[in-house]
Amino acid sequence: MSLRRLLIHTCTTTTPGQKTGETEYGKPIYGTVTKENVPCRSDLIQQFKSTDMYGTDVISKNMLFLEPDEDFTEQTRFSNIRDKEGNILLEGSYTIDDSKPAYGRKRLHHHEVSLKKESDSSG
Repeated sequence: MSLRRLLIHTCTTTTPGQKTGETEYGKPIYGTVTKENVPCRSDLIQQFKSTDMYGTDVISKNMLFLEPDEDFTEQTRFSNIRDKEGNILLEGSYTIDDSKPAYGRKRLHHHEVSLKKESDSSG
């Protein structure tokens, strides 16, 4: 089965510190690279309850599957995760909690990225 058929969602990646060009003297220029409409697949992989004296919280972890040729670093932020119709699947911005390459028989098949939600001003 083709991996491209399984990547039914899109996301926006923002990676700081990437080479964006060179000066007239040949020195590299670094900046933030943003790529939109990156093919991906978002799945909920783990959901559990945490209970303490203040109540019960439901904690969920999300996994993002990416193509093997997709470039990202530990500083990459994922946002705007949508389905093909444009409906938002995960709101906000996410960082990488863990990433693992998944290999087929001969080569890299895809990347599995565990996401961690970035905290916003509301906590």
